[in-house]
Amino acid sequence: MMTSSQNELLSNYLKIGFIRKPHGLKGEVKILPLTDNPQRFKKLKKIYIELNNDLKQVQVKAAKVLANDLILQFEEFTSINEVEQLRNCYLYIDRADGVKLEEWEYYSQDLIGCDVVFKDEIIGKVTDLLNTGANDNLAILTISGKEVVYPFLRHYLVQVDIIKKVIEINQYEGFFD
Repeated sequence: MMTSSQNELLSNYLKIGFIRKPHGLKGEVKILPLTDNPQRFKKLKKIYIELNNDLKQVQVKAAKVLANDLILQFEEFTSINEVEQLRNCYLYIDRADGVKLEEWEYYSQDLIGCDVVFKDEIIGKVTDLLNTGANDNLAILTISGKEVVYPFLRHYLVQVDIIKKVIEINQYEGFFD
């Protein structure tokens, strides 16, 4: 069950990264970006770290996008010992600072929790968004308790309503059987 503080995170902030581990001795950290464009991190001035179920605002001192890594350094942390506590923490930005989305583009976190509907009947709820390389897929827990994966591709969708938390799909007969 989602707590009210988790709901606030989903509504007011966007999850954009995950701190994998410290990097070097001067307080830098390796980040797993949760965005399709890691270059965006270079423009950040402030960021929020989810630490002990609370958000701590920090100033971004430096961001380096390397071939296989994203490295961040914060003003508030200057040593490996200080950033060790940040291991496995998520990073957020204010939703208002998020990238403007085009039609049929959505933030992943907004899709989680949506009811999945086919022909006006709820068939399940989105539990996760998975990327298998070729495209994103909705992980759906059906009403019968079965877990299924459904392609999140425009031609398989009738509509997506983030406000009402409903995704209407073009189900192929037998897909969820």
